[in-house]
Amino acid sequence: MTLFNVLFAQTPLEFPKRFCRCTALGLVIALGALCFSPTLAQAEDDQVRQGLPGRRISGASRLPTSACAQNANPLVAIVPETNLGTTAVAEPTLWLSVPKVTTAKQLEFRLFNAQDKIIYQTSVTVEPTADLMGLDLGTMTNAPKLEVAQRYRWTASIICNSNNPSENISVEGWVDRVDVSNPGGTGSGSIDLWYDRLGLLVEELQRQPHNQDVLSQWETLMASARLDQIVPLSVDADSVDITLPITVVEPD
Repeated sequence: MTLFNVLFAQTPLEFPKRFCRCTALGLVIALGALCFSPTLAQAEDDQVRQGLPGRRISGASRLPTSACAQNANPLVAIVPETNLGTTAVAEPTLWLSVPKVTTAKQLEFRLFNAQDKIIYQTSVTVEPTADLMGLDLGTMTNAPKLEVAQRYRWTASIICNSNNPSENISVEGWVDRVDVSNPGGTGSGSIDLWYDRLGLLVEELQRQPHNQDVLSQWETLMASARLDQIVPLSVDADSVDITLPITVVEPD
């Protein structure tokens, strides 16, 4: 795979805060604070084991002459094969692998609560230079903090044709917020903090794009989600594009 760029939905001023947050989390992981008892895996319900509904990998563009993308690569919600990932933080970053757009395109992001009600929506810009996009809830204006022991659904759609939604490219994923300070509690039903581990690896690859140990960890993580043949496996540390949400739409 070729090197690719990373697009964050956050402000330049917020990037140091994001870096500090992930660095602190990395230290916690190194100290083993995120290691749960194997018996906790048995607490996963049947729905999680069988997988949650939704499409994490979009279909190819419907029209070969579409002005939306330069290639047939799909939009991908980078989540496990079950469509559900967990996080220990209230404002995680949700990750997308995006196709090469011909020109800057609008991407609509929506977050739903356990009752499937929209609790937040906004729009960000997908630039032609980006292949990986981080939707950082911590830097999105008025984005809610995820509550412990709650499940959320999120969707992302690249607007290819505002007059014909059927041409838009869409994916969705799920996220559970867990309480790592209480491994025996009901809020920590998973041993794998997917979103947190994913974010740390992206940042490590940005700093050390040729570090074979980090590359191996990234490839292993993508393979575990059966995304290793779809998502690029290296990061260009010199090509980080930072952007802002361009619109915040209040849910009804």
